[in-house]
Amino acid sequence: MGASVGSGFSDEDDSVMSDINVTPLVDVVLVLLIVFMITVPAIVASAPIKVDLPESGSVEVASELPPITVSVSRGADGAVVLFMNDQQTDEPGLRRLIDELGIARDNQRVNLAADQDIAYGEVIRVMDLLHELGLQKIAVDTKHVSGR
Repeated sequence: MGASVGSGFSDEDDSVMSDINVTPLVDVVLVLLIVFMITVPAIVASAPIKVDLPESGSVEVASELPPITVSVSRGADGAVVLFMNDQQTDEPGLRRLIDELGIARDNQRVNLAADQDIAYGEVIRVMDLLHELGLQKIAVDTKHVSGR
């Protein structure tokens, strides 16, 4: 009267298989994981968070102003010539044009472009003039040359 214990492998065709094949299940779960990993960032990015902002009348809306371009070059007679946004001017004219703009000068950007043959002192003089006018954010334009 002994009990027969099988090893799980049998040559008999009529025995019931009691193990679950998990390989197809793992394949399906991994495919679903990849699909969710790809689609969730797109869904989150396309649905911005809706916020009901409070109203305020005492603070002005900050606006990003385009930079003023001040160019320094040499004229035909050899004198230093100033340009503001492609309009030829001189030092008093530059002061007047900046005043006429009526901008908040502490946040206004200025791009300063100077010819290569202009003396360093002349460029510094123009930078001092802009700084005196209250323009603090001055960027000097250069030309990128590869291979140097």
